[in-house]
Amino acid sequence: MTRRVWIVALALSAVLPFAHAGTLRKVWEVDLRKVVPRSGGSPEFPVFALRLSPNGRKLAVIADVYGAQEAKRSRLLVIDVDHPAASVRQFDIEWGILENESGRAPNFGWAPSGQIIYALGKVVHLESGTICDLPSRSVFVGDNAAVSAQAYPPPLYSSTRLTFYNQDCKEGESWEVPEGWLVTDVSTDRRLLSVVRETASPADAERLIVDPIGRKVIQRWRDNVAGAWEFADRGKAVCQGGSVLQSDRAPARCRDVDTGSEIGETPRNGIEPIAMAASATRAVVSDYQRMKIPFDYEYRTTFKGRYIWDFGTGKELVSWMPESETYGNAFTPTKRVTELFRFAISSDGQYVAEGGNGIIRLYKIEP
Repeated sequence: MTRRVWIVALALSAVLPFAHAGTLRKVWEVDLRKVVPRSGGSPEFPVFALRLSPNGRKLAVIADVYGAQEAKRSRLLVIDVDHPAASVRQFDIEWGILENESGRAPNFGWAPSGQIIYALGKVVHLESGTICDLPSRSVFVGDNAAVSAQAYPPPLYSSTRLTFYNQDCKEGESWEVPEGWLVTDVSTDRRLLSVVRETASPADAERLIVDPIGRKVIQRWRDNVAGAWEFADRGKAVCQGGSVLQSDRAPARCRDVDTGSEIGETPRNGIEPIAMAASATRAVVSDYQRMKIPFDYEYRTTFKGRYIWDFGTGKELVSWMPESETYGNAFTPTKRVTELFRFAISSDGQYVAEGGNGIIRLYKIEP
């Protein structure tokens, strides 16, 4: 019996329940608990984050939590999209990437070639199998160019040192700026960084588009919404999820990187987390609605589903209600955590991956 029989479904005609307008056709489903050898770890096999490679042929998954309380670890898994249940590669990384309603982790991603993947400073060369280490918040802007931005006191928002590394984690030059910068996303197409400038007052926060190789700021604007501006359309646009706690109407918005002008917003609420297609004008967006708590000044939020939005056409393509995963809290296992399945969209905007409790599914967006 081969590992392939452990694929729960290669049902090419399956359609995700609750989808409307368009459809999500299930390409495959795999149960990692049956194909990934492991010792220890959470019995629920929680999934924390997903990333499809630039060419869409590999899927990186951060899952599971294990180890001593003071040294928690996770598994970085690399799946061949054409053969999802065969030879899933596994690497050990520090626990700490956990994507939920707070947004996505900028320090988990692929270098442009799709042969290097990085997560929390761990750099894996897939062809050679070699591994090296960078500072935990490093990102790759090219196959042989990584950047780490470290703000330092006094105070934290007063200055930042950007240090450059090659693909083998060898340190090179540095660039110091007189502001506190936090990198929130990267465009490998244009070697640009999306940055939030930290300030003493959140109301004074600014967003920047930075060219670290040219050592210059391309755009700067005032913005106090919490969500990160994420690159799309080959670095020509950035988009940000809204904040439903600030307003009933909280759309996701997009801006032109070169002109700074706004180029679209979702027809309904589009809240963090969102995921952008790096080479297309599509996004996976989360719809939350807020409701006032009776006899109180506070609000509560209700999840209404996910949808695919194309900011190039302004159209919503497909919407659905994802499943949730439940697992033991990493530090207090008796406490249960329930969160929505994690998700990713392919660079070309044609596929969506979702995962939770060891189950990974790949869908084709139709039409």
